[in-house]
Amino acid sequence: MADKPNILYFHMDNVSHGDFGCYGGAFPIGAETPNVDRFAEEGKILTNYNVEAQCTPTRSALMTGRHSVRTGCISVVRGSGIVSWERTIASQLKELGYNNAILGKWHCGNEPGRYPTDFGFDYWYGIGGTWDEALWPSDPWFQKSGLEPHRVQESTGPGHFEELEVLDLDVRQNIDLTFLEKGKQWMEDSVAKDEPFFIYFNHSNVHLPTLPREEYIHSSNGDSLADCIQMIDGDFQQLLDKIDELGIKEDTIVVFAADNGRDTSFHAKGNRGASGNFRGGYFSTYEGNNRTVCVTRWPGKIEPGKSDGMMHVTDWFPTLMNLVGHEEGIPTDRVLDGIDQSAFIRGEQEESNREYFHMFFDKLHVGMRWRNFKVLTHKIEDGFAPIEKLATPHILNLTVNPDEDEPVYYSVVSSWLLYDIYGPKTRELMQSLAADSIPSGSPADYDPHEADDDKKDHPLLEKLGEVFHAR
Repeated sequence: MADKPNILYFHMDNVSHGDFGCYGGAFPIGAETPNVDRFAEEGKILTNYNVEAQCTPTRSALMTGRHSVRTGCISVVRGSGIVSWERTIASQLKELGYNNAILGKWHCGNEPGRYPTDFGFDYWYGIGGTWDEALWPSDPWFQKSGLEPHRVQESTGPGHFEELEVLDLDVRQNIDLTFLEKGKQWMEDSVAKDEPFFIYFNHSNVHLPTLPREEYIHSSNGDSLADCIQMIDGDFQQLLDKIDELGIKEDTIVVFAADNGRDTSFHAKGNRGASGNFRGGYFSTYEGNNRTVCVTRWPGKIEPGKSDGMMHVTDWFPTLMNLVGHEEGIPTDRVLDGIDQSAFIRGEQEESNREYFHMFFDKLHVGMRWRNFKVLTHKIEDGFAPIEKLATPHILNLTVNPDEDEPVYYSVVSSWLLYDIYGPKTRELMQSLAADSIPSGSPADYDPHEADDDKKDHPLLEKLGEVFHAR
């Protein structure tokens, strides 16, 4: 077998702690997740794994190790996404001879120069946008619009791109079967060539529309969302079974993670599931969105157990580079927001290397998590709510107030956090972004070293002045 470990990154869409038994969830929504729970017994369960507020920012942060506000990849409206100057996990693994495939949603740019195969992936089959596009072909108003529906996409390398079948509800319902088929074949082919693989497997569930495959309809004791959770459980096990069949379990790092929390906005009210121990979901500033699921396994290398040590999605870039022995693959010509957590993941140290991270919503800096505290300058209830600018920042002690229902812990206000922690660290961040960030909407071939931008009046520095003026 190849001397480098394989990597299977199984990425889910809009799930929370409340969805899986290993996190104390699943049963509240009428679901059972025996396969994921069994996998978790063999791996490391992270209960303080944190992401960005939405799909695109999280996925770009994962790929680049940089906050989306730094890469400019905060949305996938036409003409936006990550630029070719960025390095990704796939591009760096390619230096080691990895066979890289992405299956499912990319969401980091959908035009030439921004496809996954422009960033180190050898193959892509999936979609460039979002799964609710499957609703469009059956929408009578869309049918009258004269617009063309979006299609499933495939690329076999830079410059090789094809649009396939129309993404409608029938395709959406069964597309994960195709992902599974292609993922298993990619494993087989890589093992046959004695070459390591990186499979970035993006499951479609439970993004709306929640459409369980026929064999999973009414399989749970809940609604269609619970059926979809059980579908995730079964599909994930198929990939684990293939790893076992090929005899590469000890040679494969498996990450089971989500991009953000439960969708509490766009799902119908009776189909929103449970966010677990924390309040809130998709788009919100609550823990139920920013803190989600992550379990990782590498037999003999990652010590099984559970940890509440803090990890952020940006950390995966440097962590994976170190886990595969490719520390030189971590770029040094740019700011990386991610921190190497390989020693923490392996169990060589008990504590995480991270004690804080910044929170964003699109371009807006909304707060910061530091240890068990959260400071918010803006509050967002859900995807349909206004962005509420707070007159005085909220200082939330999540140990005593996990529901985040009071602006401060009144018996101990902990205002020192604003002046001695939040202030200095936010100033440092804003100065860093002013020196190293890609403007949102930049063309795909943008190179910051060639750009003649005057960054001394960076708009993010204006935000810093607003927060700390006269404090």
